[in-house]
Amino acid sequence: MDPRALALVLGAALLHAGWNLRLHRTGDQSAAIAISTFTGGLILAPALVVSGVPSRVLPLVAISVVAEFSYASTLAAAYSRGSLSVAYPIGRGLAPLIVTVAGFAFLGQQPTVLAAAGALLLLLGLVAVATGRAKGDGKTVIFACLSGMAVATYSTVDAKAVSDANPAAYLSLVLLIAGLALLARTRFDLPRLRRAAGQGARIGVGSVTAYLLVLLAFQLAPAGRVATLREVSVLAGVLAAGERPRRRVIGGAVLVVAGAMCAGA
Repeated sequence: MDPRALALVLGAALLHAGWNLRLHRTGDQSAAIAISTFTGGLILAPALVVSGVPSRVLPLVAISVVAEFSYASTLAAAYSRGSLSVAYPIGRGLAPLIVTVAGFAFLGQQPTVLAAAGALLLLLGLVAVATGRAKGDGKTVIFACLSGMAVATYSTVDAKAVSDANPAAYLSLVLLIAGLALLARTRFDLPRLRRAAGQGARIGVGSVTAYLLVLLAFQLAPAGRVATLREVSVLAGVLAAGERPRRRVIGGAVLVVAGAMCAGA
């Protein structure tokens, strides 16, 4: 892989782990993620103004908005209830497993031996993380699974949409609408949103910057290698959490990273 692409992907992975860690540690995850989602849309808004989004892509925008809203809501719920070292690997690792299995079950896509091995490693890793959780993390696992399903949904939809639309413009529209919906869910409680504004804005900048680094990496290296190398963020997130997770959780996170890399190779 081009050294520049490697640096970009690793930077994106660290940023992704970093903004998830910040979100987990904030006092009001729901308000912070609402602000961060809308902030991300605003940052990319110049592309939306210049390029716009074709009308034929709007149905995909609608689906992605629902998926993004579900992702933000369930991720905030998972982080408010339990450990990052449990929620992050499950939420991040379930998506490639779902995509691999769904491609085989519904689209007739015969997986390679490597992809099948990756799916198995992902499954084993997710089970290890879920069963190695601390007492009281049961609801965390449930919400993390829901967030992973939402990621799988919007990833599939977005991959189709950006073939017909400017990626930054498309993402801006999705995030702006989803962000408004999330803000409405807080009933536009200004004192609450004001308290979460600083953290939410930082999270929004971090998430969008990570996304843009990946887009730049796509221009320098094969998409498969870029996508799979991003999964090192799972291990980075677990190690940075400072939660001293059980060995089974750490081992499961390692399997999730290995499985995602194999599944997407």
